[in-house]
Amino acid sequence: MKAPAWIKLVALGALSVLIMALPGPWLLPAALAVIAFIAILGASPVRLYRMLLPAMPFIVAITALQALLQGSGDVIASFWLVPITRGGLAIAAASALRMTLLYVAGSAVTATTGEAEIASTMKRAFQPVDRLTGWGVGRDVSTAMALALAFIPMVREEYASIKLAQEARGVSYRGPLNAMKGIIAVAVPLLHSLSHRADDIALAMEARCYGVKR
Repeated sequence: MKAPAWIKLVALGALSVLIMALPGPWLLPAALAVIAFIAILGASPVRLYRMLLPAMPFIVAITALQALLQGSGDVIASFWLVPITRGGLAIAAASALRMTLLYVAGSAVTATTGEAEIASTMKRAFQPVDRLTGWGVGRDVSTAMALALAFIPMVREEYASIKLAQEARGVSYRGPLNAMKGIIAVAVPLLHSLSHRADDIALAMEARCYGVKR
């Protein structure tokens, strides 16, 4: 379906509020709504799966921390003397599903809409604020959106190359414990690499006097 970018962004915002506001037991209807959203946009499930892969280490790491540090109730296991409760697992599962649904819904929009179209839509949406304040909010938001979209393929490429490099060094992903170690082995250099790229972009924007009023 070829819909204007503003309609997709409004629908994505409504879906995001719905996913975050609904309690855990009601996340299944939210998941069905996301599936319907993907089908309406005509996004490729295979492409969305590939776009989700680089985010999985972060989702798993956040979920594991929530399972270990949050929740109450019956203790069902322990990890290095840290109790894992039923409540913690329920919170972690709901959080993982929310993050996955949000990421997939956002990916469906970016996969079916051009970067320039999204940035232009965001800039037009903030034009009334710019006219009242003269702050240039629309330009800043559209630039941030364009940079965020440009980072998506970078994350995917960095994830694939770092994973291959770690596998060549003998990192194994078999078994739950090895999988956790493998996620850490990929996530740490991935964060470092992306932070370095972000610093380079910031320096380049400063060198071009971005944000300086003339």
